[in-house]
Amino acid sequence: MTKKSIYFGTFLLTALAFGSCASDDTATDKTAGKDTPKTGTVFSSEDEPSTRTSATYTGSGLDFYWTANDKIWVKDDNNTYHQSSEDDIASRIAAVPGSTTTAKAKFWVNGAYTGSTHKVRYTGKNGASDKVTIKASQTQSIPNDAAHIAEDGDFGVADATGSGKYTFTLNHKAAYVTFMPYTAQDVIAGAKLQKIRIYTDNTSDQLAGTFDVDDAGTLSNATSTSNSVELDVRGGDWEGGFVIPKSYFPNYTTNAATIVVKPGTYSNINVEYTLRDPVNYVMGTITKSYTNVTFEAGKNTPIRMNLKVKEYPGNDYYMWDAYDNYWAGFEWNNPIQSKRTQPVLAGRQNTTDAPPSWNTWISSHTPRDFNDVMGYTDVTGSSPAVTPQATAIGSPNVNEWLWYLKKGDPHYDRTTLWASMGHLYSGGMWILKKSKIPNFSSNHAPDETTDYTRTTTTVSYNSQDEGKTIPQGKPSNLSNYFYLPCFGQYWAGKLDNIGTMCGYWSSTVVPDDTYRTYGVMLYNNSVALKNY
Repeated sequence: MTKKSIYFGTFLLTALAFGSCASDDTATDKTAGKDTPKTGTVFSSEDEPSTRTSATYTGSGLDFYWTANDKIWVKDDNNTYHQSSEDDIASRIAAVPGSTTTAKAKFWVNGAYTGSTHKVRYTGKNGASDKVTIKASQTQSIPNDAAHIAEDGDFGVADATGSGKYTFTLNHKAAYVTFMPYTAQDVIAGAKLQKIRIYTDNTSDQLAGTFDVDDAGTLSNATSTSNSVELDVRGGDWEGGFVIPKSYFPNYTTNAATIVVKPGTYSNINVEYTLRDPVNYVMGTITKSYTNVTFEAGKNTPIRMNLKVKEYPGNDYYMWDAYDNYWAGFEWNNPIQSKRTQPVLAGRQNTTDAPPSWNTWISSHTPRDFNDVMGYTDVTGSSPAVTPQATAIGSPNVNEWLWYLKKGDPHYDRTTLWASMGHLYSGGMWILKKSKIPNFSSNHAPDETTDYTRTTTTVSYNSQDEGKTIPQGKPSNLSNYFYLPCFGQYWAGKLDNIGTMCGYWSSTVVPDDTYRTYGVMLYNNSVALKNY
């Protein structure tokens, strides 16, 4: 490799009862101020927050509302369930300009109803009388507007009481999780939240699926189950998503997102947030795991998550063994605004302020230029190894890099988010720590014979030449590995391959050469030791 190439916060998991906003106003025969003739028996919802089916978060719980096309099922005198044939939801909504919901509603249901009590079920929009489907893929387009739960799995039961006309208060039996992520980092606050996924490690868990439901709201006989539920908040726009407020106490009206799940206790829960940088279009995830979590029927669990990523300085790019970084004096975050000429996005180039030797084979010997020390020349191998003098000190030598590449079980991770120079990136390599690699040695290569720091023989390596496949994703025993972000490289003042290639120096110069040194280039499908 040529010497001038350069290479979460507090979580609240507390089941809260729905926010209360009860009133003494009970539904009457009047709808929006005038009588509306309907057929069937009238079943009126009480003005209770648990009665309604759309929801908004109040800061302490969910308030529910009826929305257009909501239906109920009522058991008649013959124990047969009938779906409501008409309702006054649309007229109530129309009576309040700008509204899309109503706090209470009346339903007309066919059938014979002479008892003092009749069973009521709500199984979501387009639901059956005895089936509930909690969807594994849910969608919410507007912050703090959970109208989607009516289509994505909300359900409830009630006892309607009365004579001739009946009233009921719906008891919701699904469980709800409201997410309100926030951040203290500018780079996260500038991104968009696009998806939230909640999942368990046990594939037999039933967060979603189709279930039988009884009069008590108990679910059974599950089919098409999933241990994962994903909420898409992009609003149908691939560039869309919710904002991520830079505040410890986020304003829930700007980003509250609610998921419906099956009630139950789960040994572990993982919450995965998908973020997107609006400038470089990079997407990645931040995941938080919790143990022994219970989602109670009819209750909302609010989760406030501080989204954080590792931020790496953009000042760690160097020509080999240079004393100063490649953009010293022109850093992207230089205190003098006019000096911030370092390219920070892939494909951008600045040759004017690049180190003087960016386009020559000879070092200009400024603090930013490469060290042109002669490589090893002793054919007997008895002389000490050539060592760096500045920033290459402490880098793995060529022997060590061969151990890492050949025996270090490299895994390419394309989802873990990190940040540099004000933008989000993903892409990096997990490699076993040297303490976890049997027989690892700094003094010889994995052939356990050759010391490439003290030989005039050059070496190179590419995993593809051996037919090796690079595993994708994080290793299972993560503590045994270290992570290398794919910082890319600056070549002739141009930022290339950031987020896709990991380029790192060794501390070893190529034998009998003043211009070349060993370094590694790590990609999603190969790892290589270069000697040019």
